[in-house]
Amino acid sequence: MSEELEKKRQEKIANFKLNISQAVEQESTESSVNTEPTVSSASTTESTAGNDVLNSYSAHPTNENVSANKKVLKKAKKIDRKRRRKKAKKNRVIFRLVWVAMVLFFSVMVGEYIMVGVNDMLGVGREEGAAVTVTIPQNADIDTITDILYDNHVINTKWFFKLYATLTKSTTGFTRGTFDVATNKDYQALINYMQSDMNRTDVVTLQFTEGMSLKQYARLLEEKKVCSAQEFLKACNSDDFDEYEFIGNISNAGVRPIKLEGYLFPDTYDFYVGEKVDSVVEKFLANYRRKIYGKKTRVLGYDKKMTIAQRAETINMTMEQVLTLASLIQAEAANKDDMYMVSAILHNRLATIPNDGINENGESGLAYLQLDSTKYYPYASLTDIPVKERKTFKSTYNTYDHIGLPPGPICNPGLEAIEAALTVGETEYYYFCHKSATATEPAVAYYAKTMEEHTENLKAAGLL
Repeated sequence: MSEELEKKRQEKIANFKLNISQAVEQESTESSVNTEPTVSSASTTESTAGNDVLNSYSAHPTNENVSANKKVLKKAKKIDRKRRRKKAKKNRVIFRLVWVAMVLFFSVMVGEYIMVGVNDMLGVGREEGAAVTVTIPQNADIDTITDILYDNHVINTKWFFKLYATLTKSTTGFTRGTFDVATNKDYQALINYMQSDMNRTDVVTLQFTEGMSLKQYARLLEEKKVCSAQEFLKACNSDDFDEYEFIGNISNAGVRPIKLEGYLFPDTYDFYVGEKVDSVVEKFLANYRRKIYGKKTRVLGYDKKMTIAQRAETINMTMEQVLTLASLIQAEAANKDDMYMVSAILHNRLATIPNDGINENGESGLAYLQLDSTKYYPYASLTDIPVKERKTFKSTYNTYDHIGLPPGPICNPGLEAIEAALTVGETEYYYFCHKSATATEPAVAYYAKTMEEHTENLKAAGLL
């Protein structure tokens, strides 16, 4: 009997413990704070003679403790949030004060820089009436321009000038050369001034006289530092200027030693030191076009004014032929009056070409113009020919060897020679020669109808 009671008592104790464990697990799941309840149990077994009683006592404060902990935690979190809000508010105030102070500081600094820059942009504060000479190198960028202007006290603020040039898209286009720049110019005036060739002071004025060859042109241009002789001659023998109709229409450019010979009109020109070679050539060609195709004059025997090119058509010659003939006249004649006689004689000889060079007097060989000025072209004389080539050199321009006009001009004739070439004078002469001028006497011209007369003239001129 006692064993049975003991067994029941043990089962009750086990069930009791199981209930306690389930309760603890449930409380642990519901609470974020791990609270382990304390369980106390007391069991009193009273055995009496006729009755067995099982009494159990257990203290279980888990729910109360969890609830209390939740309240404490909630209060702590509330206090912490309040403290953090207060701190954040304080930090925001400090940040704003620092930010305002920094903005004010930088505003003052930037404002000062901007004010200095604006004054410099307007030329305020720079010396009145002063001017300095500055030289701009070729292909200078904005940094180089800025340094030059700053070093010469033309501007006071480098960074603001570069900023202005960038914003106005004026960082390129500056002209190479020397300028006299006023120090009180504003930025835009400075930029405009240095982007124009018209304001350069390194101007070279050169006179090219009638009868000069392009090789002589080249030497003079190089001597005065306008451009190199080699680059100039290379440009004159290129196709870069075929846009000019009178150049594009040259009939035998391939056989000419220098394609543009005869077309660079002799005159006085202004160039710049270090000028681009294309610009140099174009100045000559533009002047030629004005003189030959643009200017009209009154011509005897015609009702209206005509250009030189139009007058060439009236004598059934191309301008190319006129220029070539004019270059021969320029090289051979002693003076202006002699030009017209030489022109008439050469026209007479050219007129014999259809008749195999025979004139009305039975004189033959007249289709060969026989001009000494053509013997060594493109060289001026025998001594100009390279030593290695002298013995074998033969010029395709030599009018002793070739009938009629040479392939092109042998020099650059002036207006007087061109006018003479356009005049087909009436004369019976077919020969001419000259006695050279001396320090006291001018050159003397001799003309002849026949070879016999010409031989006598050569003796008189000291040429035989």
